[in-house]
Amino acid sequence: MSQEQTLRERLLAGPTRYGLSMVSMSPAAVEVAGLCGLDFVWLELEHAATDMMAMEHLCRAAELRGLLTLLRVQEVSRTAVLRALEVGGKIIVVPQVHTPEDAASVVEWGKFAPIGNRGFNTGSRGLAYGFSGSTTTEILDRANRDTCLLVQIESAQAVQNAEAIIATEGLDGILLGPGDLSASMGIAGQWENEKLLSDIEGVFALARKYQKVIATVCPSNVMTRRLKAAGAHLLNVGGDLGMMKTALLPRLDEIRAL
Repeated sequence: MSQEQTLRERLLAGPTRYGLSMVSMSPAAVEVAGLCGLDFVWLELEHAATDMMAMEHLCRAAELRGLLTLLRVQEVSRTAVLRALEVGGKIIVVPQVHTPEDAASVVEWGKFAPIGNRGFNTGSRGLAYGFSGSTTTEILDRANRDTCLLVQIESAQAVQNAEAIIATEGLDGILLGPGDLSASMGIAGQWENEKLLSDIEGVFALARKYQKVIATVCPSNVMTRRLKAAGAHLLNVGGDLGMMKTALLPRLDEIRAL
């Protein structure tokens, strides 16, 4: 019998998957995202005021509606990576990774031996409270297969170190952050700047070379078109509160004009 595919392999096989940032941190909004046909939800720990208990409930809501959970943690640290995995995150994004040493630390904290050195706990929600296998070895192996570690490349320094970061053994892929990268380059918010787009495409090419998952955020249609063509596997289409604002403001103007 052939071994079950890893989550990384499933994502690499396509098609492109689309997701939404759940800035509201509402389980109901997560469910609606799934019912709308999205593939994953981006749950935020770096820039949001939430706690791990709330994050557990958001993961439950996502799983109920067949959504993959992408959790962006606060920082490059063992505690941040481990807790996001233990509440049930499947795709873990670690921000501000600028060096291959940072990337190697993420693998050490996020994968069980022999790939890494993740803290031993077979009773967490992320491991189905110990029901994900009939032996300890099976539980740990399944956890390694069913989770995906991405590091965020979002600085000029990280772009310079991109190949060494991407080549890190055990790392599943990268998330390219165009906002912080554009700011690092001195062209903040210039989404159609050719230097920004070509640098991102160069990083994507390296990820394809090493068969790593590519995720990104596309704040403009020009960027979306370019980066889909460059091979993005996971595309964030926006945020729930931003979309609420976009829909609400013209509706209010319409009603006030009646």
